[in-house]
Amino acid sequence: MIYKFIDINGSEISVNSISSLQALVDSETIKKTTKVKPGLRGQWTTASNITELVFLKSEYDETEEIIGSEETADSEVDIKSFITNHQQTEDVIEEEKTKDVIEEEKTKDVIEEEKTKDVIKEEKSNNINTQTVEDIENLNFKIENEEWIKGKK
Repeated sequence: MIYKFIDINGSEISVNSISSLQALVDSETIKKTTKVKPGLRGQWTTASNITELVFLKSEYDETEEIIGSEETADSEVDIKSFITNHQQTEDVIEEEKTKDVIEEEKTKDVIEEEKTKDVIKEEKSNNINTQTVEDIENLNFKIENEEWIKGKK
């Protein structure tokens, strides 16, 4: 059976079989929205309505390809906002990385501070212990001296 289709330039092209039409679908010459007419006297329909054709699932649905002049302006805005959002997303990621680095540095500073406090506490504790031992030794010495002095009298 002969099939006719209208290409992107608006030209009417004929192919001799469904396999030839499928080859054009596979090469993405014919999309789901392309106008196709089975036979010479058939009615025009979209390629997606011909059950014999198999379309590969693409990232983007060609039905969105039919865009009016108003929609084109909207899509340009959408593209601009997409690019802007993408840049903002990169900026946010960079800010988060910076915040993470700052938080990490703060955490390191806090850990260092805690270590320093622990060292100071330990030194104070050691000083108190040595002072206490010295005080006790001095007190014992005084007591022994007083007893010795009393014993001499």
